[in-house]
Amino acid sequence: MKVNIAILNYNGRVLLEECLPSILEAVKASKHNVFVTVLDNCSTDGSIDFLRQAFPGIKVYVARKNKVYCSYNEFFKNCDDDIVVILNSDIKVDKNFLDPLVENFKDPDVFFVSSRMYFFDGVTYQGDKSKASVRLGIISADTRFKGYETLIMDKSFTFSTGNGAFDRKKFLELGGFDELYLPGRYEDVDFCFRGWKSGFKGIYEPASVIYHKGYASFKVAFSDKEIQKTVFRNSLLFMWKNITDKKILFEMHFWLLPRLVLFMLTFRFYFLKGFLEALSKLPEILRIKKNITKNFKRTDRQVLNIVG
Repeated sequence: MKVNIAILNYNGRVLLEECLPSILEAVKASKHNVFVTVLDNCSTDGSIDFLRQAFPGIKVYVARKNKVYCSYNEFFKNCDDDIVVILNSDIKVDKNFLDPLVENFKDPDVFFVSSRMYFFDGVTYQGDKSKASVRLGIISADTRFKGYETLIMDKSFTFSTGNGAFDRKKFLELGGFDELYLPGRYEDVDFCFRGWKSGFKGIYEPASVIYHKGYASFKVAFSDKEIQKTVFRNSLLFMWKNITDKKILFEMHFWLLPRLVLFMLTFRFYFLKGFLEALSKLPEILRIKKNITKNFKRTDRQVLNIVG
């Protein structure tokens, strides 16, 4: 199999200097035909010049426009690899992280595979074994579900991943990450959920270990309030776009009004702004929904029964 490790970068020169050596060590340890590419989102910090000088063996792909995670759509269309491992620039990897991921793609139904993820300290577990949780009618990916501590060494299905290995052909078949969610959050949950509903699988592979600094670039670009607003807005977009189960949608709308009232009473008006932004996109969402539901092979309940 031809494998490409694609590292998303925006003004992450310092992070690349810190993290890339571990990735190159993993390439040497792999039995597969592996390339490393930095997908640069129009950086202005000299990242590209630094890479060409310090890591001349690494390929650089410069996105036409900074579309955050959605820049991967352009990259996947223009590469010819079988498997693409997508990583943020703030991720280090274990020397033997790669081959356990790739082995899972012997199953033709596997769409994505996630790793066992720790913070940089190598001790504190962060994810990426996730379940679909439903709170106040909203479906989200939960890596801190009850009993997760005893299960992190168990290989299993997983709901979603934002840093993992993807089957390139299935990625393109599903249309990639949806720009509807820009500047980010929930686009990975949306994409993986569509994969599950289309009949594919997501696997958690604990034999593959990575280390994450934790949203380093996102926290620099956006305030906490902006992030909370975006997560709320995108959670509504996700539900309206993907959910076809009437009972689940009823529960979501049942809780929506009291949530909005609570936001007003507690002067968190940025959540109301998020709601209005989501509402303005509703006609577009309904057009998208009409097209994507044609390819769904599983119901919402079936997916939740598997990974919920």
